[in-house]
Amino acid sequence: MNAGPYSDEKVQEFIEREYVPLKSQCFWKERTELMKQFDIAWTPTFLIQDSGAKVHRKMVGYIPSDDLLAQLKLGKGMVFLEMERNDEAAKWFGKVIEEHPNSGAAPEAIFFLGVAEYKNRHEAGALRRAYDSLIERYPQSEWARRAQPYSTIPK
Repeated sequence: MNAGPYSDEKVQEFIEREYVPLKSQCFWKERTELMKQFDIAWTPTFLIQDSGAKVHRKMVGYIPSDDLLAQLKLGKGMVFLEMERNDEAAKWFGKVIEEHPNSGAAPEAIFFLGVAEYKNRHEAGALRRAYDSLIERYPQSEWARRAQPYSTIPK
């Protein structure tokens, strides 16, 4: 990972600080065991795993630096959400929203921030706020459409 966005100093620093990076070569003529184990179909492929090696997110292809940082932060949030550590998940989703508002990950972070807040407090208004924020900021996004059922929750 020494080309394109992976050579970006901010990206490298973030990965070194927040993840345990593993780089593996891929051979298309004869797939490696790691390629088979993780269903690697193209490179580069990023897998975000927890300490038990469970994959929580898979990203394929070169991703511009700001979007990659947003995806890496979203990935941390998803790991915490799936581990029921909702406060920590909300923190990471908030970072994506605040630090990378123009990234492709921002609408998804808003959606899952609402989910994390709901799961933490069992207050349905969190889901409605996520929907309202998506409609205001990213009305054409897939995540606004996914949140549409929350529009029926009273404000």
